[in-house]
Amino acid sequence: MKKNYIKIVLDLLMALAFALLMNPRVLNGLPFHEIAGLLFGVAILTHIGLNFQWVKQTTLKIFDAKLPKKMRFSYLLNILLLISMSTIIITGILISKVVFPNLAVEGSRAIRGLHSLSANVTLVLVGLHIGVHWQWVMGICKKAFVSKQGALRKGVIAAVLLALAVLAGGMQWYSSAVATNTSQTAQHAKQLNNTDRAANSTMLPEKPQAGPFAERHGGQGEFGHRGSANSLLVILNYFLIFAVLIVPAYYLEKRLFRKKQQQKSAHLEITDGTQ
Repeated sequence: MKKNYIKIVLDLLMALAFALLMNPRVLNGLPFHEIAGLLFGVAILTHIGLNFQWVKQTTLKIFDAKLPKKMRFSYLLNILLLISMSTIIITGILISKVVFPNLAVEGSRAIRGLHSLSANVTLVLVGLHIGVHWQWVMGICKKAFVSKQGALRKGVIAAVLLALAVLAGGMQWYSSAVATNTSQTAQHAKQLNNTDRAANSTMLPEKPQAGPFAERHGGQGEFGHRGSANSLLVILNYFLIFAVLIVPAYYLEKRLFRKKQQQKSAHLEITDGTQ
């Protein structure tokens, strides 16, 4: 059971990180985007490690006709997720400007396009993945927050709410600190530019820069992301998108796979009764 709790906490953190990674303007922009992206890759490997036995057993039985269709569909969904997430990480390294600048490919417009496309595809696949496993998620949450006697575990609920509050407060503080630092850098760059202009009026003034990654904090951003760069609003926005994907996926899974499994179980019971 403890392993399941570790899994669900890791999955929640991965969902939060993925939502933030979908907008490269949040927090301190590109540095956070690239470093968090690499950490996300480590989290993926950890996730696979925690589910290694399921992966191994399902791989060995993938062509077995007795393997439940839901398990086969889930396996295929995980393979697609692995491919799309690997594409995000590889293309991210190839367009890196902070962590791996020496590996960056010149004229990488096509790679950037593939990076954004694979991110959007992954967003859809993650929503479907959560929807298919929503019953398991709710089961683990029920055991975590409700005792066997049916009483709420107030201590666990309080600890989770406190952790979320600290996380939200930390992101808000960090965002404010980054915004203040960026503003100061921009003002300093403007002052330097004005000084140079006054010292030599014949020189063509350079375009003032607000730091090496300032363009990520305002306007459209590197990957064409518009709207707020507030981390909490970004998380809320993408969690709403997740919800739009999870709800139909959950009911389709319930209608297609569980209904067929129930019909199969009922058929076996009838067959056993007639023998």
